[in-house]
Amino acid sequence: MGEKIRTLSRGRLLNTEIEIELNHPPSPGQDEQIHIQAPQFRFELDKTEFLRLGFSVLVAEKNLRRMKNIGDDNEIS
Repeated sequence: MGEKIRTLSRGRLLNTEIEIELNHPPSPGQDEQIHIQAPQFRFELDKTEFLRLGFSVLVAEKNLRRMKNIGDDNEIS
């Protein structure tokens, strides 16, 4: 497990404090790590996996809004 580089975000999810951290790679030549953590759990991803997951969520949101005909001022075209 790599050392923390910086906190990317903090927030609340289901009344629990969540923190997303960027960490150094576990060993040279590997990808940086992202930790999504709360007091009850820690979810660890490679930076590439995290980006894929994030983009998948954004595409899913866009598709849902389109299917349900829900507008959003901040919608990505």
